[in-house]
Amino acid sequence: MLFGCVPKPIDIDVKAADPKLVLASQVIPNQIMIVSLTRSFSALEGQGIQDDDSLNNDFLDKILVENAFVTITYFGTVDTLFMISPGVYASINTLQYSYGTYTIYAKDPQTGEEINATTQLIPQVQFDTIYPQVIKNPGDTVIKVNYTFHDDPNAENYYVVNYIRKSNSNSPLDINQVFSQGSNGIIKEFELLDDNSFTNSIYNVSKELEEATPHDSIAVMLSHISKGYFEYLNAFKKSGAIINQLTGEPINYPTNVNNGYGYFNAYYPTTRIFDLNNY
Repeated sequence: MLFGCVPKPIDIDVKAADPKLVLASQVIPNQIMIVSLTRSFSALEGQGIQDDDSLNNDFLDKILVENAFVTITYFGTVDTLFMISPGVYASINTLQYSYGTYTIYAKDPQTGEEINATTQLIPQVQFDTIYPQVIKNPGDTVIKVNYTFHDDPNAENYYVVNYIRKSNSNSPLDINQVFSQGSNGIIKEFELLDDNSFTNSIYNVSKELEEATPHDSIAVMLSHISKGYFEYLNAFKKSGAIINQLTGEPINYPTNVNNGYGYFNAYYPTTRIFDLNNY
């Protein structure tokens, strides 16, 4: 009956959205800030993006912004970032302070488009305690991470906790390589926290890592983030599943980028790495 009632297709002429610059940033502790600069593309241009299981070179050339002029201003200092690969920029001098206001400016030399954004680098938060558990039950093994940390009760605070697992036990997890999937077998998940859920300003959790095995290495990253970035990640998490993207209502991501998309953030994670073979 359903197939017999398929209506006649209706021709719709929808103009593709004009591309804009898309910004993302990531702090590597005690080292640098990495900035990703790409161009947006319309969902109506989806055909021809992939060759088998990978993005084709023509599409990458279209969205990656090369030779852009990118600067970060903080405490009266202006740092010019250098391109380490197409669409990726970094400066070894950016993170001289673990707090304060950071402003980014970027210009695409091909189109002349300009964007800017401002964010706050919030002081780092430390774990009070953290340790993994390998619980071996008959026919099953459960991996948990237990940790606690304190929250400042005099301020409204937001946090993101990242769990990163590397399934290759032949070499330890290198937190600076978490962006490289390759043969590393890296699986990542994150959870968002606001201090309204804390008891007596303390967050105490026992988190089960469902996909981890006793032969993995894992990293747990605790980051103190702004309310704006919390809302951005919350929207991202809601739209993450493919069924939500196909059947749910459209989600407009919050952004702090003027004349562009994405989110400029600067948070300083506290990272703990564990080799589960030792537990």
